[in-house]
Amino acid sequence: MKIIITGDGETGAHLAEKLSHEDQSVVLIGTDTARLEVCDSRYNILTQFGKATCPPALEEAGVSHCDMFIAVTPWEDSNLIAAQLAKSMGADRTIARIDSQEYLAPKIKGIFERAGVDSLVYPEYLASQQIIDSLPHSRNHYELHDGQVNILSLRVQDDAPIAGMQLKDFGREQRSFHICTIRRGRDTIIPRGDDVVMPHDILWFASIGMADEQSLAAMCGCRLHKISRLMIVGAGKMTRTLCSMISPEIRVTVIDTDADECRKLVDRNRNVTVVNANYRDKYVLEEEKLRDMDAFIALTSSSETNIVSCMVARDAGVPKTIAEIEDLQYMVEADSLNIDTVINKKLITSSSIYQNLLDHYLPTPHCLAFEDAEVAEIIAGEGAKITKAPMRDLKVPRGTTIAAIIRDDKGSLVNGNTHIRPGDHVVVFCLEGTLDKIKRWLE
Repeated sequence: MKIIITGDGETGAHLAEKLSHEDQSVVLIGTDTARLEVCDSRYNILTQFGKATCPPALEEAGVSHCDMFIAVTPWEDSNLIAAQLAKSMGADRTIARIDSQEYLAPKIKGIFERAGVDSLVYPEYLASQQIIDSLPHSRNHYELHDGQVNILSLRVQDDAPIAGMQLKDFGREQRSFHICTIRRGRDTIIPRGDDVVMPHDILWFASIGMADEQSLAAMCGCRLHKISRLMIVGAGKMTRTLCSMISPEIRVTVIDTDADECRKLVDRNRNVTVVNANYRDKYVLEEEKLRDMDAFIALTSSSETNIVSCMVARDAGVPKTIAEIEDLQYMVEADSLNIDTVINKKLITSSSIYQNLLDHYLPTPHCLAFEDAEVAEIIAGEGAKITKAPMRDLKVPRGTTIAAIIRDDKGSLVNGNTHIRPGDHVVVFCLEGTLDKIKRWLE
């Protein structure tokens, strides 16, 4: 596929990197020469100096015959204009990053679609949805195919029953889950039977139904908690978006030093308790009953502050902590400090855009893209290699786990006896850069 990305910031560069690993033809347009040179030297892409809204620059990049045009500059207006220009010049599909939640209203989205913008990506909305999905559950939790298959992650505690066990030990028992990926420090492992689970590993599970989540948590030495009281530090746009989406049954307290941001939050969310005070002051946190909270979310503009705030909340006994961390270099460090859920808008935005790509690249209704791995729900095609024999007789591409299938709207885990049929929805865990192999296997 021919893909053009405008915007050479972290989101655009990260997306270009991911797409280059899948052997796509990628052109990255930007105005920062130094960043473009770094991307050109590191990734298998073409870079071009130019403005997103400049028709000659788009024409030079080959917009008239591109399959997908992605506008992720820091400026909403530029993204919308660039996407409309690209569509009018021949781009097949266009995507634009926006900064306004109001644009997601069906009527407004329809206006943009008619103007040539096929998809709108609002990072704060996507990140807020991920926070809400993870709140009552494990570190991260996603549902595929209306909950027929659940994807969740848990950290293995020091005294966890699962610590020290080989994965093949689970094959001897009838279970309703698969351990599909292990995150160990900076490494992501697609495990085999002889891999051993270690304390502090982050395990990604595929599970049938939600009945086993409590038992999975117990197996990893974790406890899941019902969320009824929640504290947020930082009252910016992300918090305003989250508070507009969160259940009214949850009592929310927000603390921020910025009086203007506090007023904006109060104007839009009357059911939220807003405190204009210094969230770095432990006495303020104690006065607002931090110890009584079921969850703590740090959404300030500083990744360092969010990490430290979650550590303070954990020391106070708050069972669930969530931090927004936009500096990718801090992601692993945050995991090592036992922050339950880490939110990075760049990765989430890339995941959403990546899904748009897969809608064209593979017959897939769902995809989750993480830092260096993907989970895809892919429909097996007629005559696909994966349908030729039971799984035990097939050689699965390296770096890939076939976790589950959905057949006739019912989910089931995959084992050696599973024979995948055309039309089955196949849940695949894979390392970054292996989707091209899976495409040849499943199409």
